[in-house]
Amino acid sequence: MEHLPAEGCTCRACGGALRKVGEDVTEILEYRPGRFEVVRHVRPAFSCRSCETMTQAPMPSLPIERGRPGPGLLAHVLVSKYCDHLPLYRQSEIYARDGLDLSRGLLSMLLTAWISRISRAAGVAGTAAEA
Repeated sequence: MEHLPAEGCTCRACGGALRKVGEDVTEILEYRPGRFEVVRHVRPAFSCRSCETMTQAPMPSLPIERGRPGPGLLAHVLVSKYCDHLPLYRQSEIYARDGLDLSRGLLSMLLTAWISRISRAAGVAGTAAEA
C-alpha cells in the first residue's frame, strides 16, 4: 500500500517540483479469515527542488502505537480468547501450525496494550492491566 502526498507532485509552499528522497516502510501483521498476511505501508518522502521543503504522507493510525499487529489480528485474538474461550497458549499453538511464531507472552502484551489504550480513550479507571 503506497501513500502519496495529497497535493500531488508540486510543493505546497512554493509550487515547485518535488523529488523523491527516500521512503519509510512499515509492515503490519494482519489476519484475514483463514490466513495471515503482511501489509506493507510505503510512505515516500519528497523534497522540493526550489525551497527544500520536505513532504511525507502521515502513517495511518494503528490500534497499538508503534505496534505491528493490525486491527484484524487483534480482533481475532480478542474474539478467540473472550468469546470462544480459547486460552492464549492454545492460540499460540494454532498460529505455530500456520508458521507464525506468536508466543503466549507476546499475545498477552498485545491484549494488555490494546485494552489499556481503549480504557484510556474511554476514561475508564482500573484497566485489566492494572488488575
